[in-house]
Amino acid sequence: MAKGERKKLERFPRYKHTSSVLLGKKVQLTDPFWYLQTYDEIFSNQIYSFRAKRSDPLIIDCGANIGLSTIYFKYIYPKSRIIAFEPDPEIFQVLETNIKTFQFSDVTLYERAVWVVETQLGFQSDGSVGGALVPDEIDKKHMQVKTVRLKDFLDQEVDFLKMDIEGAEYEVIFDSTDALNQVDNLFVEYHGKKGKPQKLHEILQIIWDQGFRYHLKEANPVRHPFILGERKRKYDLQLNIFAYRERD
Repeated sequence: MAKGERKKLERFPRYKHTSSVLLGKKVQLTDPFWYLQTYDEIFSNQIYSFRAKRSDPLIIDCGANIGLSTIYFKYIYPKSRIIAFEPDPEIFQVLETNIKTFQFSDVTLYERAVWVVETQLGFQSDGSVGGALVPDEIDKKHMQVKTVRLKDFLDQEVDFLKMDIEGAEYEVIFDSTDALNQVDNLFVEYHGKKGKPQKLHEILQIIWDQGFRYHLKEANPVRHPFILGERKRKYDLQLNIFAYRERD
């Protein structure tokens, strides 16, 4: 990214729609701050880089947001087949626009949240990357979104499964346990919700039991975990889990 473009976006107000240039194309974005953070993660640091066994890998992108991950996957594997999910209706429109801009083939977009059953649930939007399901919602104060059961899509060999679903990962992974043998590479962003039981050990046990090895990286570091004030955030622990199958 050109320095001038980065400076322009750094000065732009939060949560305001604007545009930027990505791989020579004009892309729409909803929050310049998180666009830059996500750009750095995906395109500069290439956290989703992987080696596929075939030229047309099947990739499932859960939590596609405005499409940077989907665009990256198509950039590294032009023949890839991608299924992408994004539940936030406003952000989904931006995702759809960005994918159309690149004129990709073999990309199927679903305006759905991944979950353990096909239903309708509350969803708390933040207009950026942090929208999340609120499955226990009963007073309907949040918008309602449709869901799909991820396990239903794991009925064939999946080369890469990306799961960034803001706190719903444990339930979805638990429900999909006996289908994870179809997955070659798995990325999970783990969100430890403040005041809720931690499920990281259970997720890692499922991943290990399904034949993966894993590598962990802190995603949103807390500098001093022993200091209560520094843990007062929506998620008191965020980790990136990279799970893969060992090959010769």
